[in-house]
Amino acid sequence: MVIRTMVGSDLAGPDLYGREMRLWQSLGPTTYRLRSACLAALLALASVLVFLGAMTVVNQFGGVHYGQPARVVAGACQQIGPISRRGFGYWWECDAAVIASDGTARKVRVHSSGIVPEDQGSSVELRETCRTNGDVTDCSYGKPIGWLLHVGLGLIVCLGWLALAFGAAGVVMFLTRALLGAPRYLRFRGHVIRPRK
Repeated sequence: MVIRTMVGSDLAGPDLYGREMRLWQSLGPTTYRLRSACLAALLALASVLVFLGAMTVVNQFGGVHYGQPARVVAGACQQIGPISRRGFGYWWECDAAVIASDGTARKVRVHSSGIVPEDQGSSVELRETCRTNGDVTDCSYGKPIGWLLHVGLGLIVCLGWLALAFGAAGVVMFLTRALLGAPRYLRFRGHVIRPRK
């Protein structure tokens, strides 16, 4: 009985069928579809704002907990923002040269204000973490942070991605309602959740 309730018409609240049909009849087809499209747009905006907010926190307090110490010489910097994949605000992305123990230099790009224009020409100690995928090695650089902050920031990243995933699912649902209208949407939803045998 519990399983049937969970996968039945009450999945999105009590009496989904009745509620949606009442809305369809009271608002009319055009207004119902417009309402569903507006809800999709608002949900998309909210989930993107939550994601960018999470990325802002992570890049504001982030760094590297694991990895090897790396000595880098800062070069030219470019400012990105006010909205980017790093979140809200302005961030520096700088060219740098990583100086190996044998004195050789390797050019890299340091993101999220790990180094800033004031560091240009000077040597800064960061941490380096590298991933190898086939013949390609991808390294990232950041200031050292503690393990507790590292775990907390990891959870915030997960919450940001969850907000995007649930937001995308909700947007698809509302756009499907807008496209099909309540009667066809509810029939479609019933077939998807309870396929005919």
